[in-house]
Amino acid sequence: MSDVSLREANILVGDFSKTPYGRYEVDGKANASAFRDKILAPAFKDPTIDKVNVYLDTVEDGYEYGSSFLEEAFVGLVRKCNIDADTVRKKLHLVTVHYDYVLEVNEYLSKV
Repeated sequence: MSDVSLREANILVGDFSKTPYGRYEVDGKANASAFRDKILAPAFKDPTIDKVNVYLDTVEDGYEYGSSFLEEAFVGLVRKCNIDADTVRKKLHLVTVHYDYVLEVNEYLSKV
């Protein structure tokens, strides 16, 4: 048995915005680029963090994520932040009751 415990980061999207929207800064302050750069990238770049739990359902009730937000936030880690795609796939754990978001993000990540 190992004495090394898994170190996790827990990210609640709702702490960033209850209605995250868009890809870029021109789309508003709660855009995917800002979320990625300010919230996600530091957790993924931290070599001591083994798992990044992203809680998608912490936003406004009934809110639906746009594909541009999901793609830019998660695939942007590879494209814009120079984080290895395997690292993103290995560390990322999307927490949601909407499994279609998980499938969508995984599909985007499979293409990088």
